[in-house]
Amino acid sequence: MSDTVNLSVALQKVHITSGCQMEDRVVPSSERSQNAMAHLCCQMLAPELLPQRAIEDRGRPVRSLPALFMVNGFLCVTDKAAQVLRDHDLGKGGLYNLELFRSDGQTPITGPFWALNFGEKKSALNLAESKGLEHSPQDRFSPSLLIQPDDVAVTAAALQGADLWGDEKLVSGFFVSPKLAKALFKAKLDKAFYLVSCRVVPE
Repeated sequence: MSDTVNLSVALQKVHITSGCQMEDRVVPSSERSQNAMAHLCCQMLAPELLPQRAIEDRGRPVRSLPALFMVNGFLCVTDKAAQVLRDHDLGKGGLYNLELFRSDGQTPITGPFWALNFGEKKSALNLAESKGLEHSPQDRFSPSLLIQPDDVAVTAAALQGADLWGDEKLVSGFFVSPKLAKALFKAKLDKAFYLVSCRVVPE
C-alpha cells in the first residue's frame, strides 16, 4: 500500500447520483452540462460554477448519501470524506460549501456537505504498459467498466505533487496518492471512492 497509486472510477458510477438538482442562480442551466463535462475531465473550475445549493427531487426523497456523491455531474462529499481530503494536498483545488434542501426548498438535509474542485493535472499515465482503458476523442482515454486492479500503469511522476489529481490523457477518473489512499482505507472510504490500484513503472 505504501507505494500504491489508486485510480478512482467513481465518476462512472451513475448510482452515486444524489437525486438533488442545482439551484445556483449564477450558473445558467444551459451551461451546467458544459461545466460538468469539464469537471468530469478533472478541470479546475471557478468555485461559483460548482454546486452551491441543491434541491431534492420531488417524489424521490434523499434518505442517505454515500461519502462521495454527485449533484448534476459534479462530485461532492460528506463531512467524513471532507475531513480526510482536507488533510491532504488538493493542489489548487479544494472543497466548497454545499447546501442540500428537501423538495420544499426550505428544509435542510442534515450535512454539512462539500463540492469537490479538482486542482491539478499530471502527465503520468503510461499507455504502453496499461490495459483496461478505452479510447476517447482527441487521443484521450477513459477507464473500462471492467477495469481490474493493476490494469493501469503510471510513471513515478504520479508520486510527485498533489495527492488528488487528473491526468492529461484521461477524460474520466482521477488518481489518489499512496498517502491519501492509505487514509481513505483507514477511514473505510475506499469503496465509496471506488479505488482501483495502479502499477508504478519506470519512466
